[in-house]
Amino acid sequence: MTDAYIGLGSNMGDRLGNLATALSRLEAQPGARIVSVSRVCETEPWGVTDQPPFANAVAHVDYRGEADILLSALKSIEEAMGRVAGERFGPRPIDLDILLFGDEEWASERLTIPHPRLLEREFAVVPLLEIAPDATLPDGTPVTRDAATLGRIIGDLGPVPGRAGDSGGGTGPLAGRGDGSPDAGDWVAVGPGRHEFGAGNTGTDFNLLMYESFLTAAGIPVAFLPHRPNETLLVHPGIMETVRMLVPARHADEARAIIADLDVAEDR
Repeated sequence: MTDAYIGLGSNMGDRLGNLATALSRLEAQPGARIVSVSRVCETEPWGVTDQPPFANAVAHVDYRGEADILLSALKSIEEAMGRVAGERFGPRPIDLDILLFGDEEWASERLTIPHPRLLEREFAVVPLLEIAPDATLPDGTPVTRDAATLGRIIGDLGPVPGRAGDSGGGTGPLAGRGDGSPDAGDWVAVGPGRHEFGAGNTGTDFNLLMYESFLTAAGIPVAFLPHRPNETLLVHPGIMETVRMLVPARHADEARAIIADLDVAEDR
């Protein structure tokens, strides 16, 4: 059996229902057993931005067979669920990608493993780390959020319908009690802020991004819920939004101390 990690995405029709259907059909494939499924994150489209947001998740599958056979099964599921050839990165009822397949590497015209853009995609990295916090590439490189700037997460949609009991017990910022709380699991909020977005109202965002740079320089992982602050977001003045900055619980005291020092320095 090989530990395969499958990325799932949908932004047409009943997105959560599509993910649930795809998982059920995957589970029915010979040699496939679903071990765990991440919570579903809502994410910004990228590549083609004029389309609805995506619902994304990652499934851990024990698979008895070759990666190219699994790929064929995934493509069959996509076709059966109505995916047709169209605009690259465009809308789709279901998208199924092999992210990792044990410690195997594939490089063919049809299949590349690990997924060539895995580390760039927040919508893949975050749910993967939720169920496999120690995930590594075949060469031993840890999977981290450091370069994951595409497909930003903008919300937590909860578990895939019918899969609430399939959580792998991971420690990512979408893991935990299952209620969507930003303090869920082993990540805690250290920098909540209520933001007034609009032209000229970007100071609080700047502070959070400054905190992030200092925390990551200290080796502390950082996540944001419901999404990363955006310095250039321009909406009507007076609209308020809460964005929380999270770190692993084991780093919380150190992170709060760094933030406090930065606040004191700024007040001088």
